[in-house]
Amino acid sequence: MLTFAIALKDKGVPVPEIAGKLIIKTGKNAGKHPSVASVYRALAEAEQDALDAPADDDLPLRPKPARILRPGEPLTPEEIELRERLVFQRAELNAAALEELG
Repeated sequence: MLTFAIALKDKGVPVPEIAGKLIIKTGKNAGKHPSVASVYRALAEAEQDALDAPADDDLPLRPKPARILRPGEPLTPEEIELRERLVFQRAELNAAALEELG
């Protein structure tokens, strides 16, 4: 319901008209329209939540597809660098864990 209200608001529909188009689906007021004040409040909260949400940091929306290697297939320079970095990180983590234990 809130998504529909936000879409209508973005199209320029006045909030009183939005309230008239919405119908409460559950609870004791099921089947009735929400009050204009409730719609204003919900839209304000949604706007504030959108402002408080963390930024995307320009991350891609989809992960990069994995390439499955066949036995004997050489690694690309990027894959070699990644493997070396991971091996080094693992060694550091193991050293830190051993240091904590003993």
